[in-house]
Formats: sequence, C-alpha cells, structure tokens
Amino acid sequence: MKKNIENWFYPVVTKNSVNLVNRTIKSGYVNEGKVAVKLAEKIAKICNRKYATTVSSGSTGLVCSLMAVGVKKDSVVILPAFSFIATANAITLIGAIPVFVDIDKETFCIDHLKLKEKINFLISKKKKISAVVTVEVNGRSSNNFYIQNLCKKFKIPFITDSAEALGSTYFKKPLGGFGDLSVISLSPNKIITSAQGGIVMSNNKRLIKNVIAIKLHGNHIKGDGGSDKFYRYGLNFKLSDLHAALALGQINEINKRLNNVVKLNKEYEKNLSKYGFKFPKMIGNGKRLWIDCLVKNKKKAIKFLNEKKISYREFWHPLNQQKSYRNYRSKLTNTNFVSQRGLWLASNFNLKVKDIRDAFKKK
Repeated sequence: MKKNIENWFYPVVTKNSVNLVNRTIKSGYVNEGKVAVKLAEKIAKICNRKYATTVSSGSTGLVCSLMAVGVKKDSVVILPAFSFIATANAITLIGAIPVFVDIDKETFCIDHLKLKEKINFLISKKKKISAVVTVEVNGRSSNNFYIQNLCKKFKIPFITDSAEALGSTYFKKPLGGFGDLSVISLSPNKIITSAQGGIVMSNNKRLIKNVIAIKLHGNHIKGDGGSDKFYRYGLNFKLSDLHAALALGQINEINKRLNNVVKLNKEYEKNLSKYGFKFPKMIGNGKRLWIDCLVKNKKKAIKFLNEKKISYREFWHPLNQQKSYRNYRSKLTNTNFVSQRGLWLASNFNLKVKDIRDAFKKK
C-alpha cells in the first residue's frame, strides 16, 4: 500500500456526501434541481456573490461565461499564457481568437502591467477586445483590483477562471468574487468535488440569466421538455443533483483542508529549501490548493523526489507551446521560466506534517 506522500492528490468523499447522495437517490429526483441550487447558493456566499448557477464542469462554465458576455466567432479574448489548456480551448471552441499575455514570476498569474500594454496595443490596431480572462492559479491572484478597474475603463468584460481558487482570498476579498463572471471547478483534484462539475457566479443578474439560458439549450426557464421555446443557442451543461450532493457534503471541509495545506507547505519548505526548492509566498494572504515550488534544475529535483518517494506533478507547458496553439507566437519570458522550473508536490487531504518529516528521516 502506498504511503500518503506517494499519492499526489485524490478526492476524499465524506460521510455527509454519501448520506446526501443516498437521500437524493431515494427522493426519486436526480436531475438538476433543489440540491444543485443549494450548492450554488452556498458557494456564492463563500465568494461573496449575488448570483450563481451550477454547470457540468469548469470548462463548460468558461464556455457559457464567454458566450454570455457576447464572445463569438473571430472575437478577440486576452488570457494568460500559463494555465490548464481548458482556458484557451473554451475560447477557440467558440471560434474566438486567444491573445496570450505573460505572467508574473511570483504569482504565476497574468502580469497586470503587461495586460495593460497588450490592451493598448490591440486598441491602437483598431482591434475590439471582447473579453479578458484571468486565471487564479492554485489559489493565487493577479492584481485583480487593478485589472477590474482597467477592464471597466475600456468597457471590456472581465471573467476570472477561478477553477483552483475556492476558499482563497486576495487582500481579504474572496477569489471567485472578482470580475463580471467567475468560474469555479468541482473536478476531482479541487478543494471539493462533485466528480465533475462547476459553478458560474456574478453580481449581474442579466449575465447569470444568459449563462442559465446557454446551459439549458437556449432558454433560462426550465420547461417540460415538450412545448418549450428557445431564444438563443445553447446545450445541456447542467449538473445533476447527484453530483451536487457529492460536493455539498464537503462544503464544511474547505477551511480545514486549506489550513492543512498551509502546515504542509511550511514543512516542505523547512526540509527542501536547502536542496534548491523555492516556495513562492502567497501575495494577498491567499491559500494554496496544492503545494507549489520552483527549482533550478527540474530533472535533478525530480530524481531527488523519486528517491524520497514524494509524489509530484509538473507545471503546465505554456499554452502557446501546445500543438493547438503553436501559431500564436508571443514573447513569454516569465511563462517559460515558471513552466520549466515548477512542480506541485504531494498535497492530498490525508497527508500530514509527520508524513513529510518521515520522508526526510535518515534510514
């Protein structure tokens, strides 16, 4: 049997989740309904949002959000070059054009000053920008206050990909609480999971109404499935009550899980700093979902971790180096630097400080 530290991450389903799922099955109603609504309301409260709706995944949540603000074929959308590929794919699947911006080396998130430069450049070329999408990587944040004001000044819709940020904050404001729309993921490697799922949130009722219409085939009002009328394009991006119940049963675990990661990070830093591992601070007092670090030589670092039987996951490749996006050329110095040196260390919910100490004990 593997030790905890040998497992990078895995979901932990609580007894409360099992009870809620069983209760939902017994109710006879397993489609999207009251349980999904309750989950959306709970998460909206955590993120200090007025409105929220469940979706089938964080990825489909991004598609719905982009369409809700008017992104369409040939629209220009700005995003960071460092993210999971779903952020870029949501844009290109609509037929829009992604424009990549470099990140900050300390936050791993879009550099707000380089974003400003890119906006000014595109405007000078008479390009209309249909949206800015930022990514709150691993509970970290760009200067969201600056970006929010910047987008407001140029009247550009601002969407945050907050997939990995539930429970984290940026200078006391909850992540998932910035922008015209924000999207949380509930996939298996997130702070809570519904197996697959997501939440889209906003303080703008019209935008959430648009998202709901898109996820219900094209009408924000759920009908009987027969004589329904539809006024826009959409698909089935709903989240079933079964999935929602699974996540709802973990809501009370969020703070406990994030606080444990804080302790784990301190212990990793204590033991690994002398071997060239750097653990960037959380700017704005946010909380990590996973333990992230930078190393000088990734090959040597991985060899060392394997010797200690510490599981890890490498940072994403820059988006413009993925096969689908190689035609989008940009100078992305910081993105390349971080991608080449970054690792996420074992951070599963059952991992304890003692497990890390034991890994470094002399045998």
